[in-house]
Parts: sequence; structure tokens; C-alpha cells
Amino acid sequence: MTAADAPASVADPLVPPVLVRDYRRLLRLFPYTYRRAHEAEMLGHLLDGARPGQSRPTRAERADLLRAAAREWLLAPLGSTPRQRRAATGLLFVLLPAVLAIMAARVLAFAAAIVRAMLGPDGHAPLVATVPTALMWALWVVAVALALVGARRVGLVVAVLAAGAGVAALVVSVAAGSAYAAYLDAPWVGGLVAYAGVLAARRTCRVGAEPVALRAATAAAMALVLGAFVAATYSDAAHLGTPWWSGGALASWTLQALAAPVVVLLGAALLWRRTRQAVPVLGGLALAMVLSRSTFFWSGTVSIQTADLGNVLGLLGLASAATLVLRWAVNRLDELSEARASHRALLAATGGTPGPDAPHPGEPTAV
Repeated sequence: MTAADAPASVADPLVPPVLVRDYRRLLRLFPYTYRRAHEAEMLGHLLDGARPGQSRPTRAERADLLRAAAREWLLAPLGSTPRQRRAATGLLFVLLPAVLAIMAARVLAFAAAIVRAMLGPDGHAPLVATVPTALMWALWVVAVALALVGARRVGLVVAVLAAGAGVAALVVSVAAGSAYAAYLDAPWVGGLVAYAGVLAARRTCRVGAEPVALRAATAAAMALVLGAFVAATYSDAAHLGTPWWSGGALASWTLQALAAPVVVLLGAALLWRRTRQAVPVLGGLALAMVLSRSTFFWSGTVSIQTADLGNVLGLLGLASAATLVLRWAVNRLDELSEARASHRALLAATGGTPGPDAPHPGEPTAV
């Protein structure tokens, strides 16, 4: 039998090329690292599940792929594999609350003082207008407490509400003409968004309930950092006659003195495979916090308190770009470590050692 005599059902392709093309276009919406590892498998599952004669992705398939792509982009700073996300979220579960606890305590203490003033004979200022981030921090404290007692699902919901309240506070500040307040609060709102992402990623990478040791380490780190902050500022605040949370004692703390140890610690964390997974998020937040207290966006003839929406978006954009660049660097370091490990395993299996002229893993060879 010749090809011309074959039945039409055999000659026709089983899968229309246009369906494969549309599936590939949808898969291009995923981050590159994730797509490189899973694109072939995902395309195979999509084609296997296609109905006979189907020539276009269904509406449900498009919606599922769009939701999955959005989720992967949101979780991309934490890594593209379950191993990376487990390492990143395990460290951030401890470090993020320790860093955010300082500002949470300061804002809530200030809000308590405002409430006491409101309850007095001359009190009239609304709390939400005076301290727009008070609700955000109160919800975050509840979310951390729920996470520490093991109520992960409820804690995630409250953490998402806290992040949403923070974004709403930024919008309200900009709309009310207080863009400089939004500029100062933007890094902390980013920290709350990152914390909600950590709790969400802990579920997606199939991490079980956090062990008691990890929760105890989180509580201890929060108490240690907050206690160190109070001890470092209390004497100066008492000398100035201001409360410890007012920030008056922080005037002598220069950005250079604060940024130098942060850079050293993040650089050291890059050297270890487990700790480096948390560096992109921590580095992006650190850059945002430094920029929000600097004159980076201002010239010498413009007051630093002259801020607008563009400054807020520029700050968030630079922090996001730094996070993505650091994630790219971490992924390349992981690939280099895996190449070296494979090279050592191959040498151990063959019982040989590399010669003096042998190229190192990752180096190009002569053609």
C-alpha cells in the first residue's frame, strides 16, 4: 500500500499544529527558568488531555495557565524549584518577622499613643488618617501569631489581608497628597507582601507543618532583634525626652553605617547554597529601605519631602529589578554548583583526576 492509498484518518495529523502553537504561546507566559524545566512536560499533558478535533485551547485551559503563570511570577523571587523554595522560605520564615517586628512595634506604639490622645478631652484626630499603616501592622502581628501557633491556612489569609491593607494605605496616602509618607512606607509594605508570599510558597512546595524548633527560632529572633533595637535607642531617646519608638534617636544612624553590614551579610549568604536562596528577597527589601531614606531621587535644589507617585513607583521598580537580578545570579550559582558536583561525581565513578589542561566545569572548550 502506498502513501496515496492510506486512509485519510492515518494521513491527517493527530494534533492540529495551531493547537500546539497556541499552547506554546501560553507556556511562554511562565518564567524562563520554570519553563525550561517543565515546558515539555506541561505541553505533553496539555496535548494528551486535548479532545479529538480540538483546534484551540479551551477557556478553562487558558484561565488555568494564566493563573499558574501569575502564581509562578509572584513566587519567582523565592526560586523556581521546590528545593529552592523550601530553602528560601525556611530562612525567610525566621528572618522576615525579625526585621519587620521593629517597624510593627514602632507604628503600633505610636498608634496607641494617638488613641490615648483621641480619648482625651481634646482628642479628635482619626486614627486611620493619622497612622494609615496601623491596620496593616495589626493584621500582620495577628498573622505571625497564627503562623507561630501552627494555624498556617488562617495565618496566610490574615497575611494577605495585611498586605492588601498596606497597598490600600499607600493608595490612600498618595491620593491624600502624602506621597512622601507612601514613599517611606513602600518598603515595609513590600516586606508584608513578601511574608504573605513566603506563607503561600510553603504550601505550594509541599512543606509540612513548621516544626516547633522553627517557630521557636522565629519568636526568639523577633524578641532578640526588637530587644536590641530598644536597648540601642532607649538611652538616646531618654536623653532627648522622646519615646523609644519616635525615631529621634535614629538621627545619628547614617545610611552608610547601616548598609555596610547588610551588604557584607548578604554577600556571605551567597556563598552557602541554602542561605543564598533568601538573598533575592532580602536584597530587594534592603535596597528599598535604603533608597527610601536617601536622596537618590532628589537633586540638591529639591526638598527630599517633595515626592509624588513617580517616586513611589520608581522605588518599587528598582527594588523589584534588584530582586530579579539577584534571583538570576543565585540561579546561575546553583547551576555552577550542580555542574561541579556532577564533575566530581563523574571523577569519583571513574577513579580519575582532572589533568592540568582539563577545562573546569562551565568553561568553553576549544573547537
